[in-house]
Amino acid sequence: MPVVPRRLELGAFDRVHDGWLSTDITPHLLVARVPGLPWLLHRAGLISGERYAAHRSGAFRRIRYLDLSRRFRFPDAYFECVYSSHVLEHLHPDVAEHCLREVHRILAPGGIVRVVVPNLDGLVARYDPTDPEPFLYGLYQGRGSNTVGGSERHWWHYNAGSLGALLRATGFSEIRSCAYREGRMPDVETVDNREGSLFMEATK
Repeated sequence: MPVVPRRLELGAFDRVHDGWLSTDITPHLLVARVPGLPWLLHRAGLISGERYAAHRSGAFRRIRYLDLSRRFRFPDAYFECVYSSHVLEHLHPDVAEHCLREVHRILAPGGIVRVVVPNLDGLVARYDPTDPEPFLYGLYQGRGSNTVGGSERHWWHYNAGSLGALLRATGFSEIRSCAYREGRMPDVETVDNREGSLFMEATK
């Protein structure tokens, strides 16, 4: 039985890092299991060249399915760190709380969680009452009917105060804001990829 890495990324999509267990729920995980299907979908114009390149690299075959709304299929106190980038805002607040409680459960004592989300304070600061469309688009991540109920939709937003309160409520301590690619989490200089976001770390 293969050894499961002790560093976990939630919502990785097509990002994989050596020494990390990358997880997601994207349908591309199913597509990757059918030989030749990515090529057929790309040829039919149903997946982009960028997505097809990710399939050809084998990225989606290395990612494990994990539904963040359910109990994680990992033992208690297993992981040394958990990383989540631009995931929490796609979850309803009750699901986000459940997710962080599960993260707390599977982290070893002293383990670190690093949560990256769009910064609500930054979104609000860019609001222009004479042109509200960009603000609303950024807030909800789209305006089309195809985003409603979909994984791309933003359901909630956080600033340092509200995210810190959520981390505290789900059992974490030593909560602090961090800079891009700076912090206590291992490999932070490699896994961070969304500059301009809100970065927060906390300890179990």
